[in-house]
Amino acid sequence: MRKSDRIPLFIVVFAVIVSFIGIIKSDYSIHNYNYELTLPQGFRAEQLIDSLGKVRHITVTQDGKIYARLAKPIDGHGTLLLEQKNGKATVVLAFGNYGGTGVRLYKGYLYTSSNSEIFRYKLDKNEKVIDTNARETIVTGLLDNGTHETKSIMMDNAGNMYIPIGCPLNSCQQEDRKKGSMGIPDCPLLKISGGVWKFKPNVKNQTIEDGERFATGLRNVVAVDWNTETNQLYVMQHGRDQLDYLFPDLYTIKQNAEIPAECMYALKKGDNAGWPFIYYDYIKKKKIVMPEYGGDGKMEGSSKYLNPVAAYPAHMAPNDILFYTGNQFPKRYKNGAFIAFHGSWNRRPEPQAGYFVVFQSFKNGKPFGDWEVFADGFSGSPENTESGHAERRPCGLAQGPDGSLYISDDKKGAIYKISYNENMVGEEIPQPKKIIAVKTVVKETNIVSDKIKKSYTNGATIYANNCAVCHMDDGAGVSNLNAPLKKSSHVIGEKSRLIKTLLDGLKGGKLDGETYSNVMPSHSFLTDKEIADVLTYVRNSFGNKASAVDQSEIGLIRKK
Repeated sequence: MRKSDRIPLFIVVFAVIVSFIGIIKSDYSIHNYNYELTLPQGFRAEQLIDSLGKVRHITVTQDGKIYARLAKPIDGHGTLLLEQKNGKATVVLAFGNYGGTGVRLYKGYLYTSSNSEIFRYKLDKNEKVIDTNARETIVTGLLDNGTHETKSIMMDNAGNMYIPIGCPLNSCQQEDRKKGSMGIPDCPLLKISGGVWKFKPNVKNQTIEDGERFATGLRNVVAVDWNTETNQLYVMQHGRDQLDYLFPDLYTIKQNAEIPAECMYALKKGDNAGWPFIYYDYIKKKKIVMPEYGGDGKMEGSSKYLNPVAAYPAHMAPNDILFYTGNQFPKRYKNGAFIAFHGSWNRRPEPQAGYFVVFQSFKNGKPFGDWEVFADGFSGSPENTESGHAERRPCGLAQGPDGSLYISDDKKGAIYKISYNENMVGEEIPQPKKIIAVKTVVKETNIVSDKIKKSYTNGATIYANNCAVCHMDDGAGVSNLNAPLKKSSHVIGEKSRLIKTLLDGLKGGKLDGETYSNVMPSHSFLTDKEIADVLTYVRNSFGNKASAVDQSEIGLIRKK
């Protein structure tokens, strides 16, 4: 090479530096890192997609495709297949005309659930469903009463499938969620719900009679995973609600906000976790007899009931658990559990809690040390968390082939990918944008007379004591559980229908196109005047504007 053809050394060095910077940029800059979530140092969140619908559980294939289940079908499809490219995901296949929660990949099949059935689809070598119309029904006829109705799916290493079946009651009262109502002796619904059943994943058209009741005494389980280190099934239970509301002589508002615990159980065949006869007190670290079954808040429960292996604060609603087996995250995460807490509604008037993903470390196959918040910021702001008005709610967890963690949000419909790179440790992380919650201000501009104004004021007190526990202080209700009162057709519509609802109660159902699962008990214990006052308040609050209700109208309907 002639001297004039040689490239100066400084140009070579400069080119190498530019190239190295380019590699760094190609590694990070193409990704849409999402700073609305807060994570430990070294971790980053990518929002792969948003506005999918109510995304429940998810699972990831060996080449990084994502199967997602929707609680409610969109455009007639309840299962989505997404492909990832450059930090974004797109839907490439949509099928299945039913909503639900469970989804699982197992031995060449995709398993999905509705709220009463388990299905499977044959996969090709790339784990894509071959024929979306060739759906096989594996289990059918599981209990679905509209409350605690979701069905999750888990497999073990020996060819068994585990399906949790929630009991459609809060605490197996004779009249569900009614003040002072006592428990049904022996709670007969435990024969077909309130536990985990074991089925064969390759036998069609099984019913609950074909399955085996693997474990019982579990009010409602959505979070379930198989721990490969201990070779055991782990679940998280949704604890019971409304201790102070149902038994105000035994429990304070603050006690209800703190107990009972959300419990992690390691299950073996024949285990009984004790619901509805006992609950686990997170503060006392003891099993306590339920008030519906003679408890006084202090009486300890029988030792025959299973102890949890870990316990967490009340009402945070654990919707998924995942034992991390990947190698991307630091070693301390290996074989530990991530838990997606959907968030509370029953801590009112104490601040609500949850709406985050936590990590529980394990040592020698057992929980070790305190749990810690891993991914936070889903709610949008501390104010949103405290009020229960979360913008997003984590629901499903999945591990990718590269060891990344995936999190679904069933409020706005996002899927996040959490990755780790030790080179990012120490890097300054932008703080999430603080979003101030908008508080509802009730104006009395609709109150047209002193008489109605007095009724309105009395109604506000009755509402706070009897209704806000479910419908919240601002009438916003709780998504999927308790209907909102703001501009509700049921509230501002025909008065007789609303009056009958308070007198007779309501067993959930659809309202203005949405389904709400919690039971509203009869409020016939209120006097005619009290019902008239609270309905006048509701019909003229939360943005509503409707005529007042007179106690004479209550009396006429009550007689009928």
